[in-house]
Amino acid sequence: MPDPQATVLDMIFGRWRSQILYAGVQLGIFDALADGPKATLAIAEQLGLDPALAYRLLRALGALALLKEDGHRRFSLTDAGDLLRKDHPQTSGPFSFRIQYR
Repeated sequence: MPDPQATVLDMIFGRWRSQILYAGVQLGIFDALADGPKATLAIAEQLGLDPALAYRLLRALGALALLKEDGHRRFSLTDAGDLLRKDHPQTSGPFSFRIQYR
């Protein structure tokens, strides 16, 4: 039988993880990184985001193993993050986030 506290924490953090993933898709983070690694500032400028808040989101997506950070605030897609690009042949984006692709 699972630990009740672990079950509740998993539910709490599951919501957090899904909201971070949703924000990344909605804002176009995965598509912005389709052509290779980019600095946080370049991503923020391309997407019209506040650089400090963009960095926090990028780090959160990194914690979910959807992005990789190189130590110089440059991010790239992981194999899992690559699946969330609109143009990926096996994209998970339209299935999970239909609102994004209307």
